Amino acid sequence: MPGFSGFSKATFGYLAGLEANNSKDWFAANRAAYEDDLIAPALDFVAAMAPVVAQMNPAYQAVPKMNGSLRRLHRDLRFSKDKTPFSPRLHLVFWHGSHPNRAPAIHLVLHGDGLGLGVGQWAMTPAELAAHRAAVVDPARRARLKSALKAAEEVGATLTEPALARLPKGVESIGDDDHLLRHKGLVARSHKRLPIPEEMLGPGAVDYAGKLIKAVAPISDWLVETTA
Repeated sequence: MPGFSGFSKATFGYLAGLEANNSKDWFAANRAAYEDDLIAPALDFVAAMAPVVAQMNPAYQAVPKMNGSLRRLHRDLRFSKDKTPFSPRLHLVFWHGSHPNRAPAIHLVLHGDGLGLGVGQWAMTPAELAAHRAAVVDPARRARLKSALKAAEEVGATLTEPALARLPKGVESIGDDDHLLRHKGLVARSHKRLPIPEEMLGPGAVDYAGKLIKAVAPISDWLVETTA
């Protein structure tokens, strides 16, 4: 398969247009651009990333299809106060496990004016959460997690705020690191859009994305090891 030649400016132009005109009419009028400038290059990119993430330890999945590594733009409006029909971003996910929404994963998100990065697991089952907290309490494992979080910060991904205001009942304090025990999942992400790198617009896109993903992967690797 030929190498991925990069996203075009038209990809980011489409996303900027959708963000400014988030309506079914605009989407219908620009359907050809959706297919040609967004979906086609996104699937080609995921296919090109597949051998990169497959060689990581542990191996991650890159599935070039909608609801695989490519999230839908169409939003579920049934229980949302926000009735805009589309999520104006290209959301790509590479995951370890049986399902991209219920496993440690790495997220790369393209916006019309920037790039987003995320890593971790948004929510855990009670068993996973218990295993996670036991690992955090262990000094050696906690040190590895903090090292992974520091590495992620260097590429713009920082830990989200804890879900709980206090330590869970029955969980003992570990001092300054108590905040790590107040999460119900574990996610580090870019809280502001990162500038669009020139590499993503050319044949260096896969190498650039691979380095970015590998920089944050130790967080999801830690989750794979400690919550399995």
